[in-house]
Amino acid sequence: MAKPHTESDRQASLDKEQNSLARSARWTYNTAMDPIIRLVPEFVMLGSDELRKALPLNEHEHPGCYEFVLIERGKARWELEGGLYETHAGDLFHSRPGEKHRGGFNVIEPCKFWWLIISAPHQEGWLRLAPEESIHMDQALSRLPRVMQIGLPPVESFKKLKKALIIEGPHQSTAVRSALLDILLALIQPSADTYAIAPDLLHQFNGLVAKMGNEPEWRPSVKELAAIAGVSTSHFYRTFQEFSGEPPVTYVERLRVKAACRQLAESQDSVTDISHRLGYQSSQHFATVFKRFVGVTPTQWRNSHSDSPK
Repeated sequence: MAKPHTESDRQASLDKEQNSLARSARWTYNTAMDPIIRLVPEFVMLGSDELRKALPLNEHEHPGCYEFVLIERGKARWELEGGLYETHAGDLFHSRPGEKHRGGFNVIEPCKFWWLIISAPHQEGWLRLAPEESIHMDQALSRLPRVMQIGLPPVESFKKLKKALIIEGPHQSTAVRSALLDILLALIQPSADTYAIAPDLLHQFNGLVAKMGNEPEWRPSVKELAAIAGVSTSHFYRTFQEFSGEPPVTYVERLRVKAACRQLAESQDSVTDISHRLGYQSSQHFATVFKRFVGVTPTQWRNSHSDSPK
């Protein structure tokens, strides 16, 4: 998602995108390659990705710009300034101008998400706002939590921006500016009703997630999880997917793969030993599941992270 600046960067970006097509459904509007939107110089890039397999996302930064990422479906992790942040459907992650960030373990997991890169509101006349409005926007954006739950309604604003970028005409700049403001207002004035899950059930979910993380070899069925939470199987499935962005079994499997990554990086144990420890019936099955989530085999992942700090 880094903005290319030279012809070689542009070609590298195009080659990378071509290589990624088999594993993702990507759309981007990048003012480094596409026409700059007249009268909206603040806009830099909009993109959407629907990843079927994990893809690399190495460390990068956006000088002078914010980047906002909204997860529409699934789950993704991000690393920034030594912190690891998990995001689920309806979560928004952002980086501030010049902050170096990357995907968790240098990859983006299978998910569907939108991202927006826009200059910080420091220059005069930013998005045609009055000076006082620009100051308030700057202060509000600087106070945003790194990850916040804003729900899925803002997806429509991202789609509105995409449409405005595609349709040329005398009102394009106005449409783009309007869509950008819709998105920004959704960030600084989120709806108070983003979650409709009862507080006691949220507490149960948090406890289950903690147990899953502490006991990655645990293989509960949806029926067993629902019984622990004290709700019907159908209600548990629906609400847990709303909570996590994924079906329960997929979420459990992803945590198991996350534990596998830790063990591969922090120990010299064989792939077979790790697979058995995590409850897989065979190392072949473990490798198949691992590659589905991470994009490479366990051995390939370990080799590429052999020099990573533990």
